[in-house]
Amino acid sequence: MKTIFILIAFLIESGLCIAQPVIEVEKQTFVNIGKAGYFWQDALETTPFEKVAQFKPERFSKGKSAIFNGGTSGKVWWMKLRFKNNNQTTPYLFIDYANIDSITVFYRDERGMINQISSGMFNLKQNDNILGTGYVFPLKQVKTPIGEVYVRMRAMNTLLVPVKLVTESVLNHALFKAHSVQPIYMGIALMILIFHVFMFVITRSKLFALYIARIILLYFIVMVCYLQGYGLLLGPPMARFILVHAHFFIAAGYIATILFNSYFLKLKRQLPQLNKFFKVLMFGWGLILICSLWDARSITNILTHVLFLLTSLLFLFSSIKVIIIRGYAKKNPLIWCYVLGWIPVALVSIYLVFCLSELIPFQSYSYNLLTLAGIIEGILISLGLYGQRLRLLTRHNAHFRRQRILLQEQVEGYRKQLDAKTEKSVEHFSLKALIELAHARDPSFMKRFSEAESTFIERLLQVSPQLLPAELTLCAYIRLNFDTKEIARTCKLSVRAVESRKYRIRKKLGIDGETNMHVWMLDLTKSS
Repeated sequence: MKTIFILIAFLIESGLCIAQPVIEVEKQTFVNIGKAGYFWQDALETTPFEKVAQFKPERFSKGKSAIFNGGTSGKVWWMKLRFKNNNQTTPYLFIDYANIDSITVFYRDERGMINQISSGMFNLKQNDNILGTGYVFPLKQVKTPIGEVYVRMRAMNTLLVPVKLVTESVLNHALFKAHSVQPIYMGIALMILIFHVFMFVITRSKLFALYIARIILLYFIVMVCYLQGYGLLLGPPMARFILVHAHFFIAAGYIATILFNSYFLKLKRQLPQLNKFFKVLMFGWGLILICSLWDARSITNILTHVLFLLTSLLFLFSSIKVIIIRGYAKKNPLIWCYVLGWIPVALVSIYLVFCLSELIPFQSYSYNLLTLAGIIEGILISLGLYGQRLRLLTRHNAHFRRQRILLQEQVEGYRKQLDAKTEKSVEHFSLKALIELAHARDPSFMKRFSEAESTFIERLLQVSPQLLPAELTLCAYIRLNFDTKEIARTCKLSVRAVESRKYRIRKKLGIDGETNMHVWMLDLTKSS
């Protein structure tokens, strides 16, 4: 009984292999027909069409998904399609993916003559038919009613073949509809880019500069020009350059993103161990960047897929760890958008790597997922950056408010001292006594100095109310003609620290670098 079931299963499978499905062109919509195709890998890479056309059906393997995935090995693949058409319409074969090194279409006409059309990124000619982001092949005078078309194709990067077999009317209508969404995506991305350029001009923060690099490299060059094929609109030479060095732009974009993420989350302080792992990832991306300069696409393909997955997942993990678990966004919920922005990128990266590894089949919507995830990420990350800037501004404003209150209290204290001095007799200290108190670091030094030099203190605060008590003390030393080394010995500070404080006092008092501070302090009360 078991033998009978095995025999029946074998006969059914053999029948399916021989009876290749026939595509009815008139009924086809703008969908990928990879499952209706049969595929064969040309290990020799030199097999002529005449020999391939004589192969028995079982030499070919049936398509498993709507979009054929030929892997990253750079092997030559043949695709065979059988279709039904009439003489009133011309069928069109449309391959909706531009990054294929070479494509050659073979079919026999009514007289049995072989028609051959060559195209692909490295075989483009001026009279080639290029529609938007792919290649269109009119199958004129093809044999009727059942025609066969063979497609020889090769790509050193990932060989993906979304193929459609339609009439001209369906092709024109569907192309307009399918590609009308792309300008909307690019318009949103352009708005995000303009926002970050504007913020960089205002803040001069390298956070915005690094994210600008990510948008340009990974979205406009990799997604738009490379993956979606719009590089062809810039001319075949530019499109070929982007194709050959695609991994260079991907690596450069992810290096900029790693630096952006580390700087935004302050990973060196928050997660030092994870920060070291990101440095290892940067080294890996740097290796890809170097290899891609020599067109080593066979080396960089697999490594790019692995690092793409690891990096995307670690972006999500690090943002959750710092922002949610450690409460970085506790006082500003907008920073949570930074975490949400990496979620679609991480999910799509897992999905695409599984698709490229042939663990799950490619679908018609697979291409748009990465673009959509990039747009969502750009919007949410921009909101997160905006929230981070608000958080910094809030902290700075709170700091300035505390400083203003402290200064007001100091000014009020000095005014009370001056008012009290008029009500009682003040013991005037001689210059020598004040110098001795200063050298002895007597706690009463500043009080005695304020009583003896009340006008000097008052004029200082008029010029700059922001002077701190320590800075007023330093001004007193300068008024007493102490040089930098003497002040350093008295205050038990380094000479460099004293010079730094004097520099800050110059800025607050508006003293230029050419003016002698000792002379300025002595002349301050003369103009009153």
